[in-house]
Amino acid sequence: MPDLKLLWEIQVLDGQKRAMELKLKGGQLSEELKFLKAEIEEGRSVFNKLKEEYSNLKKAQKAKELDVTETNEQLGNLDQKLYDGSITNVKEMNSNSKKLESLKNKVKQEEDNILSFMEKLDDLRSKLEKMSAELNKKADDYRRKHSTLLANQQKVRQFVEQIPLVRQKLLDKLDAETWHLYMDLRKIYEDPLARVEKGTCMGCRVGITFNELRLLKQDEGLVYCSNCGRMLYWERQG
Repeated sequence: MPDLKLLWEIQVLDGQKRAMELKLKGGQLSEELKFLKAEIEEGRSVFNKLKEEYSNLKKAQKAKELDVTETNEQLGNLDQKLYDGSITNVKEMNSNSKKLESLKNKVKQEEDNILSFMEKLDDLRSKLEKMSAELNKKADDYRRKHSTLLANQQKVRQFVEQIPLVRQKLLDKLDAETWHLYMDLRKIYEDPLARVEKGTCMGCRVGITFNELRLLKQDEGLVYCSNCGRMLYWERQG
């Protein structure tokens, strides 16, 4: 009688090989890693925009500080003219006094702007430091998980490489006629051998007939599912 257990083990190996090769195809990343990678890329994009904003604000602050320095120099020169007696014309004195007040107001306004810039810069710096720490943590997490994935893929490759040898050893024990019948059915079904569980063909999920079950239990020859045509494999319990 044909040993269908051998054939079943060969079919299981073939199924495992297909599943593992599909998993390894193109070095596929897990969904978790894909999501994490997308998160990191999006985070870096936001971080770079924020960093550019910080840089531009820093330049604007520097420009304001230079303006204040220049205006203070003008104030000093004008103040000296007003109080050293070099201006004697009343009209010119009034005009320069107004200009002095205007420059003082300008300095005050620019200093307020600088303080506002400093507060914004502190806020941006805090956000950048927090984002940098979060991105570094995610990058470390990604590297660790990716390393684990690569290690697991290597184990899978090694297992896949061993399958042909194990498969051939099983095939050497199987009679040729049963193998040829199986291969003919493979032209129709990827898995031509169907296990019978609780009186049901697990290939088509339809209950087998009483006569088919009886023939399987008597173990007198190959039995085929009357619904789908697959070979039936019933494993005797105990």
